[in-house]
This record gives sequence, structure tokens and C-alpha cells, in this order.
Amino acid sequence: MIFKYFLLCLIIIFSFLFFSFKITEVPPGINGDEVPIGYNAILISRTLHDENGRLLPIFFSSQNLTDFKQPITTYTTALAFKIFGPSYKLMRQISVFFILISLTTLFFILNKLFNLKFALVGLVIFITIPIIMIQSHLSLENIAPLPFISAWLLLTYLIGKKNNIPPFLLAGVSVGLGFYSYPGMRLVTPVLIFLTYAYILYLKRKKAFGFLIFFTVGYLPFLGVLPLIHGQYPGAILAYNRPSIPAEYQQLILPYLSSFDVSFLFLKGDSTPYHSTGKQGMFLLATLPLFLIGCYQAIKSKNSFLILTLITFFLLPIFYGLTGSIHRASRLIVLIPSFVVLSTLGFKTLTLISLKYLRNITLVLVIFFL
Repeated sequence: MIFKYFLLCLIIIFSFLFFSFKITEVPPGINGDEVPIGYNAILISRTLHDENGRLLPIFFSSQNLTDFKQPITTYTTALAFKIFGPSYKLMRQISVFFILISLTTLFFILNKLFNLKFALVGLVIFITIPIIMIQSHLSLENIAPLPFISAWLLLTYLIGKKNNIPPFLLAGVSVGLGFYSYPGMRLVTPVLIFLTYAYILYLKRKKAFGFLIFFTVGYLPFLGVLPLIHGQYPGAILAYNRPSIPAEYQQLILPYLSSFDVSFLFLKGDSTPYHSTGKQGMFLLATLPLFLIGCYQAIKSKNSFLILTLITFFLLPIFYGLTGSIHRASRLIVLIPSFVVLSTLGFKTLTLISLKYLRNITLVLVIFFL
């Protein structure tokens, strides 16, 4: 037990140093989205007011109230500035902080699902995801949902193992707080709520009602105030992700299907240049076989949590079609926890296959990629 946590601490330290390396130099300069986050964080840390003179606002508006920054990233940055003093390096390291929280949460998920050895493999998969490296060097809100999605996944696992209140309540809290982490989460939150309700009903059956209440109590305070927030911050809830009704059903389906375009996910990357290297996809191509094997094995295992993880991966972006944009990997960061779990499952499956079958599978994969 002590060795496990000691190893986790070493991984966290290594990851912090790894992601912080040349963090202010690559990419160089400060972009337009980082400026209002840093500026308002400094003001909040010193005066508790934002650039518009509002006392501890929920949303931070800039550019004549046309752009809104979310509270999770801004307040986390403000707290760091208050403790350590403001700096550009520290502002960007807030993204590293979010990654480290997610890494730790994924470690516990993988260790519970598999064992320590495969948990370490899963963390290697997580650390080497290209979009993680890119977003770790930007002080943007895109990475902020990752801790909340990871926490939700861990808590849904615990929901399947326990009958006490905290996992259900905290799962609701993670969903509610995650709503305020990134504008794209407005379209993901309803899916998370639906999946949690369905999972609780499936697992608990006749005893589900009370647990559903505790989950609802967890997220309701965060979502129940939305009408009031809308009145105080008009345009802040949906911002530039405001849904539009497509004229044709193809306009709704195309953005959703594009989220699973293999060439985009594993080869081309984000359509926005500074969210992509242009040479790598959102995920490493080498992990594609592991992911595919993991998907197959999740279905074959009939394990309720693994099936939930698989459904989560393919269902979370379903409402992104309402925004009309395609190939935005920065929005699909919410898929990473599920991807890591399924890819780790794929790796574990490979280790259990005899050398004879492994040679055959290797041959098929080589032919496939050629």
C-alpha cells in the first residue's frame, strides 16, 4: 500500500516536471484567450473584483461582454496568484495542475479495475496523449473539464460497488461543478446526468429511487440557479456554443460523426492550429489497436462499468452537432478518461493472449495499417 502511493507521488512529480518543461516558451507569447483569464485572476487575487468592477462574479466578461471566461479556471488561477504571486509561468501551470488531478483520479480507477501494473500502463497512455501535451502549455479552459469527467467516472465505479450516500452525492457535485469549467460542458452535462440516472436504475433497480435523489441533490444547486445567472450574465451560459436548429438532419449528424473520424483523432488533430501540432492526431496512432481491442473486450466482458465507459466515450459528443463545427479536438478532451480506461483494457487483453494468437493479430494489424 505504501509502495503504491510512493510510486504515485513519483509519477506526479515526474509529470509536473515533464509538462512544465519550457512551458512559457512553447508555444511562445500569450494568446488572446489567456489574457482575460490572467488579468481577471490578478484583479480577483488583489481586490476580489473583476475588470468590470463586479465583486466575485460567477463569469468573467471581456471584449465588451461578448466573451465570457469560466469560473473554475479563473478562480483557480486567482487562488494560485494569491498564494504564490502572479506570474505567466504559474498561470500556464494551472493547466498542468488540472492534468495532475486527472492523472491521480485515473490511477485509482485503473488500479481498482485492474492492478498496479496496468494502472501504470494507463498513466503512460494518458501522459503521452498529444492533446494533453498541447493543452498543458496553454492557460485555456479546454483542459478544465478533465478532472470533473475523471472524478465522475471514478464515482460511477464506486456507485456500482457501494450503497452508501457519498458516491452518489459526489457524482452529482462533480457533474454540477463541471458545468462551469468549459462552455462545451453545457452540451455534455445533460448526457452525464442521463448516463448516471440510467446506470443507477440498472444497478440498483427497486432501490434506485433514494440513490437517484442523492445524485440529484448533488448537481441541482449548481444547475438550479441557471435562470438567475442568465439574468445577471446574459449570454454567458451558452456563449459561442449557443445551439442552433439545423436546417437538415445531415447538419446535425455530421459534426457528431466527425468526432470519431479516425484520421482526425489519430492523424490530423484539431482544426484550430494552436490546439494541434499538425503532425499528430488527438490520440497517438500507436494506441488505436489497444483502444479497438479494449472496446471489443468491454462488450465481451459484459461488465456494467466497462460497458458504461464505452457508451460514455461514444455518447458524450452527441449534442456537439448543435454547434455546427467539426474536428475540434479541444472540445473532445472529455473523451480522454474513457479512452484511457478502454486502451488499458486493450493492453491487458494483449498480455493474456498466447504468443500464437499474438503473432496472428500482429500480422492483421500490420496489413491493416499498410
